[in-house]
Amino acid sequence: MTTYQFRVKFEYAPTELWRDIIVGADRTLDEFQTVLNRAVGLDQDHLWFVGTDQDYWDSDVQYKCPSEFEQSSDGLVRGGEEYDAGETTVGQMARRLDLDEHDRLCYLFDYGDEWRFYAILKEITSSC
Repeated sequence: MTTYQFRVKFEYAPTELWRDIIVGADRTLDEFQTVLNRAVGLDQDHLWFVGTDQDYWDSDVQYKCPSEFEQSSDGLVRGGEEYDAGETTVGQMARRLDLDEHDRLCYLFDYGDEWRFYAILKEITSSC
């Protein structure tokens, strides 16, 4: 099975709040963000998305929380695309975005308070 190790850092205090998270390629982005939230002490009661690089609102691709994705109708965001994070695995996202080690993702939690995190892909491990 393939696993991805991400170093997740709080944008406003990256040396004070960061966690290494290892996730299997077969886990959904919704499952990944649940683990991330628990690791940094956030709850699950707000909208969120995972995006490309450190672009946040300007991400070309956004993987949105399932409840928000269900409400959107066109699958497009500001010149890009959006996907259901509950239906997309980490492996599918990594292939779609052609992620390599040291590439970055962004994670925006709670659109009002805007808890901003970025995740650096530290390692991809494949085992038989």
